[in-house]
Amino acid sequence: MDLPLLSALFVAFAMTLYVLLDGFDLGVGALLLFQSDEKQRDRMVYSITPTWDGNETWLIMAGVGLLAGFPIAYGILLPALYLPLIMMLLSLGLRGVSFEFRYQVDRARRIWDAAFGVGSIVAALMQGLIVGALIQGVAVTGDHFSGSVIDVFRPFCLLTAVAVLSGYVVLGAGWLHFKTSAKLRSFAETSLSVGAPIFAGLALVTCVAAIFVQPRVQAAWVAYPVVLGMMASVFFVTAVILFRSVGREPAMRPFLLGLILFACGVGGLAVVIFPYIVPFQLSLWDAASATLSHVFMLAGAVVVTPIVLAYSAFAYHVFRGKTPEEGWES
Repeated sequence: MDLPLLSALFVAFAMTLYVLLDGFDLGVGALLLFQSDEKQRDRMVYSITPTWDGNETWLIMAGVGLLAGFPIAYGILLPALYLPLIMMLLSLGLRGVSFEFRYQVDRARRIWDAAFGVGSIVAALMQGLIVGALIQGVAVTGDHFSGSVIDVFRPFCLLTAVAVLSGYVVLGAGWLHFKTSAKLRSFAETSLSVGAPIFAGLALVTCVAAIFVQPRVQAAWVAYPVVLGMMASVFFVTAVILFRSVGREPAMRPFLLGLILFACGVGGLAVVIFPYIVPFQLSLWDAASATLSHVFMLAGAVVVTPIVLAYSAFAYHVFRGKTPEEGWES
């Protein structure tokens, strides 16, 4: 049995669920900055209150899986991505603090809403920088990072950062389109009408730029033209359908289509990077830890993953349907 491959699949699975589930509440947080009506901002927050903190569990699981299964890769990627990782974690912490404090004040609620929005935007941008850095590639000598911590701020990484943020905004607007009604749904429709074309355009530009930034991306297109071509086609057809679904029933369709867009993006990234765990430098087998570490980590994953999935499914089931105008506690 190929334990390093199973461990890598678990890490990829956890990261994919994190992006899909936490992406929409980061998008809702970013949209808070564009909503001037305090009651509407309250309803936006109500829509993500039951699930937003649990979504970040998958990020922790992915980090633990990477450390346990591929310590060499962890030791290379962590210093390469120090700045965006630290800024992302601080931003996620700011989101948590502002989320709690906004309920304890009246006059300063706008300030805490702005803090939540800024934290969401910065966290999304940092995640986009990390994606860009992985595609761009990191400098490695032996089994150590040999580049600069500011390599992650090169133009291509900045482009991917904005693309990821725009995608999260589309997910967030799709969630609001599904979970809210009346005036706030109109806000979501406007956000989708503006955000969806921007996201699709940035995704196209990013894909083209990646070919010039990283030769291995071009090699992947040569090696897997059918798979990558199908993913790209599904992405852009889905984007068109999403744009045409705004304001129509079922209300959940834009959100589901947004998830498909991100699934295509994650799938394409996996095809381009595989079999590397440190992109284009170190394969997952070369970076794998001892067999016992993989056995221990995968045994824990087999126990913990169904529990987290069951909890998440239960939470989404309990809080299904439209968000009450005065919150779930009303």
